[in-house]
Amino acid sequence: MDLSNYILGETNELIDVQLRDELQQLILGMSQQAKHRILIFSHALDQHLFDNDALYEAIKTLAIASQRTYINILVQDARPMTQRSHRLLTLAQRLSSHIKLKITAKEHKDRLDNFIIIDDQAYIVQNNPERYEAYGNFYEPLKARYLEEQFTELWERGVIDSSLRRLSL
Repeated sequence: MDLSNYILGETNELIDVQLRDELQQLILGMSQQAKHRILIFSHALDQHLFDNDALYEAIKTLAIASQRTYINILVQDARPMTQRSHRLLTLAQRLSSHIKLKITAKEHKDRLDNFIIIDDQAYIVQNNPERYEAYGNFYEPLKARYLEEQFTELWERGVIDSSLRRLSL
């Protein structure tokens, strides 16, 4: 999958992906171009999609780029992240002023979709976390704002889970 001609904030073309590697490349391609923020709503922050060196570097680069950049990650189930070493959890613990993690409120635990919003302009939607079928667009601000409104509502009701905090001994 070649995303080299896709530019965040410019390329308005719906991209459908069917395979895990394609979805991983789409997430990475958008994240590497992020300038301000990334919002992630995920069932369990799938290790195959989110726990890799390239995405870790993209998120870290964004997080330390400026005081105004941030990444908010909202998950329904933190157990897979805490039971296995997950790079983004470790990074969030190290850069807690720029990367925030929360767990969804109980009333939102049954949502099936996962989605990512980047810089208020781009998005990726995965309708079922059991399948890697998804779609996204590098520039569709209306859809990105719609998803951001959903994310904001979920985020405000979300809770900080003690299992996501760094334990200092």
